[in-house]
Amino acid sequence: MTPLISIVVPIYNLAPYLFQCIHSITNQTYKNLEIILVDDGSTDNALEICEFFRKSDSRIKIITQKNSGLVSARKSGVRMASGDYIFYIDGDDWIDTDCIDQYLKYIQEYDVDLVIGNYKRELLGKFKTIKNHITPGKYTQAEIEKYLIQKIIWDEQITNHGIKTYSWGKLFKSNLVKKFQETIPNEIMVGEDAALLYPIIFNSKSIYITNINAYNYRQRSNSILKSINFNTDNEIKKIAIAFQYLASALPEDTKKQLQKYFQSICIIRAGGFIGNNDIYKNLLIFGSIKEKSIISIYNSGSFGQHTYRQIQNNTDYKIKDWFDIDHHENNLTKMSIKPPEFINTCDFDYLLIPSFNQETINEFLSITKKYNLDLEKIRFATLGVKNTNDFINLLGFNSENFSPLK
Repeated sequence: MTPLISIVVPIYNLAPYLFQCIHSITNQTYKNLEIILVDDGSTDNALEICEFFRKSDSRIKIITQKNSGLVSARKSGVRMASGDYIFYIDGDDWIDTDCIDQYLKYIQEYDVDLVIGNYKRELLGKFKTIKNHITPGKYTQAEIEKYLIQKIIWDEQITNHGIKTYSWGKLFKSNLVKKFQETIPNEIMVGEDAALLYPIIFNSKSIYITNINAYNYRQRSNSILKSINFNTDNEIKKIAIAFQYLASALPEDTKKQLQKYFQSICIIRAGGFIGNNDIYKNLLIFGSIKEKSIISIYNSGSFGQHTYRQIQNNTDYKIKDWFDIDHHENNLTKMSIKPPEFINTCDFDYLLIPSFNQETINEFLSITKKYNLDLEKIRFATLGVKNTNDFINLLGFNSENFSPLK
Protein backbone atom coordinates (compact mmCIF):
# COMPACT_ATOMS: atom_id res chain seq x y z
CA MET A 1 0.00 0.00 0.00
CA THR A 2 1.42 3.36 -1.02
CA PRO A 3 0.98 6.08 1.64
CA LEU A 4 -0.81 9.30 0.78
CA ILE A 5 1.45 12.36 1.09
CA SER A 6 -0.20 15.72 1.76
CA ILE A 7 1.83 18.63 0.40
CA VAL A 8 0.84 21.95 1.99
CA VAL A 9 1.81 25.19 0.24
CA PRO A 10 1.08 28.50 2.04
CA ILE A 11 0.86 31.36 -0.49
CA TYR A 12 0.83 35.11 -0.12
CA ASN A 13 1.56 37.33 -3.15
CA LEU A 14 3.97 34.90 -4.77
CA ALA A 15 2.62 34.91 -8.31
CA PRO A 16 6.03 35.34 -10.06
CA TYR A 17 7.30 32.09 -8.50
CA LEU A 18 4.16 30.04 -8.07
CA PHE A 19 4.05 28.33 -11.48
CA GLN A 20 7.48 26.76 -10.92
CA CYS A 21 6.53 25.71 -7.39
CA ILE A 22 3.24 23.98 -8.29
CA HIS A 23 4.62 22.48 -11.50
CA SER A 24 7.44 20.84 -9.51
CA ILE A 25 4.83 19.24 -7.23
CA THR A 26 2.42 18.00 -9.89
CA ASN A 27 5.34 16.44 -11.81
CA GLN A 28 6.67 14.34 -8.95
CA THR A 29 7.62 10.75 -9.78
CA TYR A 30 5.62 9.77 -6.69
CA LYS A 31 1.97 10.20 -7.67
CA ASN A 32 -0.10 9.44 -4.55
CA LEU A 33 -0.24 13.08 -3.47
CA GLU A 34 -2.79 15.42 -1.99
CA ILE A 35 -1.76 18.97 -2.96
CA ILE A 36 -3.21 21.69 -0.71
CA LEU A 37 -2.68 25.27 -1.85
CA VAL A 38 -3.54 27.85 0.83
CA ASP A 39 -4.04 31.36 -0.54
CA ASP A 40 -3.60 33.65 2.46
CA GLY A 41 -5.41 36.69 1.04
CA SER A 42 -3.09 37.37 -1.91
CA THR A 43 -3.68 40.61 -3.78
CA ASP A 44 -1.80 39.51 -6.93
CA ASN A 45 -2.95 36.79 -9.34
CA ALA A 46 -1.68 33.90 -7.19
CA LEU A 47 -5.19 32.46 -6.80
CA GLU A 48 -5.68 32.53 -10.57
CA ILE A 49 -2.51 30.46 -11.01
CA CYS A 50 -3.74 27.96 -8.40
CA GLU A 51 -7.05 27.62 -10.24
CA PHE A 52 -5.21 27.05 -13.52
CA PHE A 53 -3.45 24.00 -12.06
CA ARG A 54 -6.56 22.69 -10.29
CA LYS A 55 -8.44 22.44 -13.59
CA SER A 56 -6.00 19.83 -14.89
CA ASP A 57 -5.04 17.99 -11.67
CA SER A 58 -7.71 16.47 -9.42
CA ARG A 59 -5.18 16.05 -6.59
CA ILE A 60 -5.14 19.81 -6.02
CA LYS A 61 -7.31 21.43 -3.35
CA ILE A 62 -7.45 25.19 -2.80
CA ILE A 63 -8.15 27.03 0.43
CA THR A 64 -8.76 30.78 0.38
CA GLN A 65 -8.71 32.93 3.51
CA LYS A 66 -8.17 36.55 4.48
CA ASN A 67 -4.56 37.43 5.16
CA SER A 68 -3.76 35.94 8.57
CA GLY A 69 -0.08 35.03 8.39
CA LEU A 70 2.01 31.94 7.78
CA VAL A 71 1.06 30.05 10.96
CA SER A 72 -2.64 30.45 10.23
CA ALA A 73 -2.21 29.41 6.57
CA ARG A 74 -0.34 26.28 7.58
CA LYS A 75 -3.02 25.41 10.14
CA SER A 76 -5.70 25.70 7.46
CA GLY A 77 -3.74 23.38 5.17
CA VAL A 78 -3.06 20.82 7.88
CA ARG A 79 -6.70 20.72 8.97
CA MET A 80 -7.68 19.73 5.44
CA ALA A 81 -4.83 17.23 5.03
CA SER A 82 -5.85 13.57 4.97
CA GLY A 83 -2.44 12.10 4.12
CA ASP A 84 -0.35 9.71 6.18
CA TYR A 85 2.53 12.19 5.98
CA ILE A 86 2.81 15.95 5.46
CA PHE A 87 5.42 17.87 3.50
CA TYR A 88 5.58 21.69 3.54
CA ILE A 89 6.75 23.76 0.58
CA ASP A 90 6.90 27.56 0.54
CA GLY A 91 5.20 29.07 -2.50
CA ASP A 92 8.35 30.69 -3.87
CA ASP A 93 10.42 27.48 -3.64
CA TRP A 94 10.35 24.26 -5.65
CA ILE A 95 11.39 20.61 -5.37
CA ASP A 96 13.29 18.18 -7.61
CA THR A 97 11.18 15.73 -9.60
CA ASP A 98 12.01 12.74 -7.38
CA CYS A 99 11.97 14.67 -4.08
CA ILE A 100 9.04 12.87 -2.43
CA ASP A 101 10.27 9.48 -3.63
CA GLN A 102 13.64 10.16 -1.98
CA TYR A 103 12.10 11.09 1.37
CA LEU A 104 9.57 8.27 1.35
CA LYS A 105 12.32 5.71 0.85
CA TYR A 106 13.59 6.42 4.38
CA ILE A 107 10.08 6.34 5.87
CA GLN A 108 9.44 2.91 4.38
CA GLU A 109 12.86 1.43 5.13
CA TYR A 110 13.33 2.73 8.68
CA ASP A 111 9.74 3.35 9.90
CA VAL A 112 10.46 6.82 11.33
CA ASP A 113 8.19 9.74 12.25
CA LEU A 114 10.28 12.39 10.53
CA VAL A 115 12.84 12.58 7.71
CA ILE A 116 15.15 15.61 7.67
CA GLY A 117 17.19 16.49 4.59
CA ASN A 118 19.52 19.23 3.39
CA TYR A 119 18.48 21.85 0.86
CA LYS A 120 19.83 23.90 -2.02
CA ARG A 121 19.84 27.69 -1.67
CA GLU A 122 19.39 29.42 -5.03
CA LEU A 123 20.28 32.99 -5.90
CA LEU A 124 19.79 33.99 -9.55
CA GLY A 125 20.66 30.53 -10.86
CA LYS A 126 23.60 29.91 -8.52
CA PHE A 127 23.06 27.01 -6.08
CA LYS A 128 24.68 26.25 -2.74
CA THR A 129 23.98 23.19 -0.59
CA ILE A 130 23.07 23.95 3.04
CA LYS A 131 23.62 21.03 5.39
CA ASN A 132 22.55 20.10 8.89
CA HIS A 133 25.32 19.62 11.44
CA ILE A 134 24.21 16.24 12.78
CA THR A 135 25.66 12.96 11.49
CA PRO A 136 23.17 11.35 9.07
CA GLY A 137 21.36 8.24 10.28
CA LYS A 138 18.41 6.97 12.30
CA TYR A 139 17.92 8.26 15.85
CA THR A 140 15.50 6.69 18.28
CA GLN A 141 13.74 8.70 20.97
CA ALA A 142 16.30 7.49 23.52
CA GLU A 143 19.16 8.58 21.27
CA ILE A 144 17.52 11.98 20.67
CA GLU A 145 17.22 12.49 24.42
CA LYS A 146 20.73 11.22 25.17
CA TYR A 147 22.86 12.51 22.29
CA LEU A 148 21.06 15.03 20.07
CA ILE A 149 19.40 17.09 22.78
CA GLN A 150 22.69 18.85 23.47
CA LYS A 151 23.03 20.43 20.02
CA ILE A 152 19.83 20.21 17.97
CA ILE A 153 18.83 23.83 18.60
CA TRP A 154 22.22 25.42 19.17
CA ASP A 155 25.65 23.86 18.78
CA GLU A 156 28.09 25.94 20.83
CA GLN A 157 31.12 24.77 18.85
CA ILE A 158 29.82 26.00 15.50
CA THR A 159 27.58 28.85 16.79
CA ASN A 160 24.74 27.48 14.70
CA HIS A 161 21.80 25.06 14.74
CA GLY A 162 22.56 21.36 14.82
CA ILE A 163 19.41 20.89 12.73
CA LYS A 164 18.21 23.76 10.55
CA THR A 165 15.02 25.35 11.86
CA TYR A 166 12.95 25.19 8.68
CA SER A 167 9.82 23.05 8.68
CA TRP A 168 9.71 22.97 4.88
CA GLY A 169 11.70 20.27 3.11
CA LYS A 170 10.99 17.67 5.79
CA LEU A 171 8.58 14.73 5.71
CA PHE A 172 6.50 14.49 8.92
CA LYS A 173 4.12 11.85 10.17
CA SER A 174 0.74 13.55 9.84
CA ASN A 175 -0.51 13.06 13.40
CA LEU A 176 2.50 14.94 14.82
CA VAL A 177 2.00 17.96 12.56
CA LYS A 178 -1.72 18.04 13.28
CA LYS A 179 -1.01 18.04 17.01
CA PHE A 180 1.81 20.59 17.19
CA GLN A 181 0.94 22.98 14.36
CA GLU A 182 -2.41 23.64 16.00
CA THR A 183 -0.84 24.71 19.31
CA ILE A 184 1.39 27.42 17.77
CA PRO A 185 -0.03 30.93 18.37
CA ASN A 186 -1.00 32.73 15.16
CA GLU A 187 0.78 35.80 16.54
CA ILE A 188 4.19 34.20 15.96
CA MET A 189 5.69 35.93 12.94
CA VAL A 190 9.39 35.20 13.52
CA GLY A 191 10.53 31.66 14.29
CA GLU A 192 7.38 29.97 12.97
CA ASP A 193 9.38 27.03 11.63
CA ALA A 194 11.35 26.39 14.82
CA ALA A 195 8.11 26.52 16.82
CA LEU A 196 6.91 23.47 14.88
CA LEU A 197 10.06 21.52 14.10
CA TYR A 198 11.81 21.32 17.47
CA PRO A 199 8.78 20.18 19.54
CA ILE A 200 8.08 17.51 16.92
CA ILE A 201 11.67 16.23 17.06
CA PHE A 202 11.50 15.85 20.84
CA ASN A 203 8.15 14.06 20.60
CA SER A 204 9.10 11.66 17.81
CA LYS A 205 9.67 7.97 18.42
CA SER A 206 12.44 8.11 15.83
CA ILE A 207 13.80 10.41 13.13
CA TYR A 208 16.12 9.98 10.17
CA ILE A 209 18.65 12.64 9.13
CA THR A 210 19.72 12.28 5.50
CA ASN A 211 21.83 13.98 2.86
CA ILE A 212 18.82 14.33 0.55
CA ASN A 213 19.28 17.55 -1.38
CA ALA A 214 16.05 17.84 -3.33
CA TYR A 215 14.44 21.01 -1.92
CA ASN A 216 15.26 24.32 -3.62
CA TYR A 217 15.06 27.44 -1.46
CA ARG A 218 14.85 30.66 -3.43
CA GLN A 219 16.90 33.44 -1.86
CA ARG A 220 15.47 36.86 -2.63
CA SER A 221 18.36 38.97 -1.38
CA ASN A 222 16.89 42.43 -1.77
CA SER A 223 13.65 41.74 0.12
CA ILE A 224 15.19 42.70 3.48
CA LEU A 225 16.58 46.01 2.28
CA LYS A 226 13.15 47.02 1.05
CA SER A 227 11.92 46.97 4.65
CA ILE A 228 12.37 50.73 5.11
CA ASN A 229 10.28 50.96 8.28
CA PHE A 230 12.03 48.08 10.05
CA ASN A 231 11.90 48.61 13.83
CA THR A 232 14.44 46.65 15.88
CA ASP A 233 12.53 46.89 19.17
CA ASN A 234 9.34 45.58 17.58
CA GLU A 235 11.29 42.82 15.83
CA ILE A 236 12.81 41.61 19.10
CA LYS A 237 9.36 41.61 20.72
CA LYS A 238 8.14 39.38 17.88
CA ILE A 239 11.10 37.05 18.40
CA ALA A 240 10.33 36.84 22.13
CA ILE A 241 6.76 35.67 21.42
CA ALA A 242 8.11 32.63 19.56
CA PHE A 243 10.60 31.86 22.33
CA GLN A 244 7.93 32.12 25.03
CA TYR A 245 6.13 29.34 23.17
CA LEU A 246 9.30 27.29 22.63
CA ALA A 247 10.25 27.57 26.32
CA SER A 248 6.89 26.04 27.25
CA ALA A 249 6.95 23.36 24.53
CA LEU A 250 10.50 22.00 24.84
CA PRO A 251 12.34 19.93 27.47
CA GLU A 252 14.06 21.77 30.31
CA ASP A 253 17.41 20.45 29.06
CA THR A 254 17.16 22.68 25.98
CA LYS A 255 16.93 25.96 27.92
CA LYS A 256 20.57 26.99 27.48
CA GLN A 257 20.36 26.27 23.75
CA LEU A 258 17.19 28.34 23.49
CA GLN A 259 18.89 31.23 25.26
CA LYS A 260 21.84 31.13 22.86
CA TYR A 261 19.47 30.85 19.90
CA PHE A 262 17.51 33.88 21.14
CA GLN A 263 20.73 35.82 21.64
CA SER A 264 21.98 35.03 18.14
CA ILE A 265 18.71 35.69 16.31
CA CYS A 266 18.30 39.05 18.05
CA ILE A 267 21.82 40.01 17.00
CA ILE A 268 21.26 38.90 13.41
CA ARG A 269 17.87 40.57 13.00
CA ALA A 270 19.21 43.79 14.54
CA GLY A 271 22.35 43.72 12.44
CA GLY A 272 24.44 43.66 15.60
CA PHE A 273 23.39 47.18 16.57
CA ILE A 274 20.69 46.47 19.12
CA GLY A 275 18.89 49.43 20.67
CA ASN A 276 20.55 52.79 21.15
CA ASN A 277 24.26 53.46 21.44
CA ASP A 278 24.23 52.98 25.21
CA ILE A 279 22.89 49.43 24.83
CA TYR A 280 25.40 48.69 22.07
CA LYS A 281 28.23 49.78 24.37
CA ASN A 282 26.98 47.20 26.89
CA LEU A 283 26.97 44.45 24.29
CA LEU A 284 29.78 45.29 21.84
CA ILE A 285 28.80 42.76 19.19
CA PHE A 286 31.55 44.10 16.91
CA GLY A 287 33.70 45.44 19.74
CA SER A 288 34.20 49.11 20.58
CA ILE A 289 33.52 51.37 17.59
CA LYS A 290 34.23 55.09 17.74
CA GLU A 291 31.41 57.43 16.81
CA LYS A 292 31.55 59.05 13.37
CA SER A 293 33.63 56.10 12.13
CA ILE A 294 33.54 55.12 8.45
CA ILE A 295 32.33 51.52 8.27
CA SER A 296 32.42 48.96 5.46
CA ILE A 297 30.88 45.47 5.48
CA TYR A 298 31.81 42.04 4.14
CA ASN A 299 28.87 39.61 3.69
CA SER A 300 25.60 40.24 1.87
CA GLY A 301 23.59 37.49 3.56
CA SER A 302 20.72 38.16 5.94
CA PHE A 303 22.97 39.30 8.81
CA GLY A 304 24.97 41.51 6.46
CA GLN A 305 21.84 43.09 5.00
CA HIS A 306 20.49 43.90 8.45
CA THR A 307 23.85 45.39 9.48
CA TYR A 308 23.99 47.52 6.34
CA ARG A 309 20.51 48.89 6.94
CA GLN A 310 21.17 49.61 10.61
CA ILE A 311 24.34 51.60 9.93
CA GLN A 312 22.68 53.35 7.02
CA ASN A 313 20.00 54.62 9.43
CA ASN A 314 22.43 55.36 12.29
CA THR A 315 23.75 58.92 12.49
CA ASP A 316 26.58 57.80 14.82
CA TYR A 317 28.39 56.02 11.95
CA LYS A 318 28.87 56.39 8.22
CA ILE A 319 28.43 53.43 5.91
CA LYS A 320 30.75 53.28 2.93
CA ASP A 321 31.50 50.12 0.94
CA TRP A 322 29.92 46.69 0.88
CA PHE A 323 31.79 43.58 -0.27
CA ASP A 324 30.95 39.96 -1.02
CA ILE A 325 32.27 37.11 -3.12
CA ASP A 326 28.75 36.88 -4.64
CA HIS A 327 28.82 40.47 -5.87
CA HIS A 328 27.63 39.62 -9.41
CA GLU A 329 24.38 38.04 -8.21
CA ASN A 330 23.71 40.78 -5.67
CA ASN A 331 24.32 43.58 -8.15
CA LEU A 332 21.65 42.05 -10.37
CA THR A 333 19.22 42.50 -7.46
CA LYS A 334 20.28 46.17 -7.19
CA MET A 335 22.42 45.73 -4.08
CA SER A 336 25.56 47.78 -4.72
CA ILE A 337 28.21 45.28 -3.69
CA LYS A 338 31.87 45.25 -4.69
CA PRO A 339 34.13 42.23 -5.22
CA PRO A 340 36.64 41.36 -2.46
CA GLU A 341 39.65 42.47 -4.50
CA PHE A 342 38.54 46.10 -4.06
CA ILE A 343 38.80 45.94 -0.24
CA ASN A 344 42.44 47.04 -0.34
CA THR A 345 41.61 50.09 -2.46
CA CYS A 346 38.83 51.40 -0.19
CA ASP A 347 39.23 53.63 2.83
CA PHE A 348 37.39 52.77 6.04
CA ASP A 349 37.94 52.82 9.78
CA TYR A 350 36.37 49.41 10.38
CA LEU A 351 35.44 46.45 8.19
CA LEU A 352 32.63 44.47 9.85
CA ILE A 353 32.06 40.75 9.19
CA PRO A 354 28.43 40.15 10.22
CA SER A 355 28.25 36.36 10.17
CA PHE A 356 28.28 33.42 12.56
CA ASN A 357 28.67 31.01 9.64
CA GLN A 358 32.10 29.38 9.81
CA GLU A 359 32.21 28.93 6.05
CA THR A 360 31.77 32.68 5.51
CA ILE A 361 34.34 33.45 8.19
CA ASN A 362 36.87 31.06 6.62
CA GLU A 363 36.13 32.59 3.23
CA PHE A 364 36.98 36.03 4.58
CA LEU A 365 40.10 34.81 6.41
CA SER A 366 41.48 33.57 3.11
CA ILE A 367 40.76 37.00 1.61
CA THR A 368 42.51 38.66 4.55
CA LYS A 369 45.61 36.55 3.92
CA LYS A 370 45.52 37.07 0.16
CA TYR A 371 45.30 40.86 0.31
CA ASN A 372 47.29 41.36 3.53
CA LEU A 373 44.50 43.37 5.17
CA ASP A 374 45.02 45.48 8.27
CA LEU A 375 43.77 43.20 11.06
CA GLU A 376 43.27 46.18 13.40
CA LYS A 377 40.41 47.38 11.21
CA ILE A 378 38.59 44.04 10.93
CA ARG A 379 35.77 43.23 13.36
CA PHE A 380 34.08 39.84 13.43
CA ALA A 381 30.60 39.48 14.91
CA THR A 382 30.43 37.92 18.37
CA LEU A 383 27.62 37.05 20.78
CA GLY A 384 28.64 40.12 22.76
CA VAL A 385 30.54 40.74 25.98
CA LYS A 386 27.56 40.05 28.28
CA ASN A 387 26.75 36.52 29.39
CA THR A 388 23.60 35.15 27.82
CA ASN A 389 21.29 35.69 30.82
CA ASP A 390 22.40 39.30 31.27
CA PHE A 391 22.11 39.85 27.51
CA ILE A 392 18.47 38.72 27.50
CA ASN A 393 17.67 40.76 30.62
CA LEU A 394 19.25 43.85 29.06
CA LEU A 395 16.85 43.52 26.14
CA GLY A 396 13.98 43.53 28.63
CA PHE A 397 13.10 39.84 28.87
CA ASN A 398 13.18 37.08 31.47
CA SER A 399 15.96 34.66 30.52
CA GLU A 400 13.99 31.68 31.86
CA ASN A 401 10.77 32.03 29.86
CA PHE A 402 11.39 35.09 27.60
CA SER A 403 8.42 36.99 29.00
CA PRO A 404 8.78 40.81 29.21
CA LEU A 405 10.37 42.11 32.40
CA LYS A 406 8.16 44.42 34.41
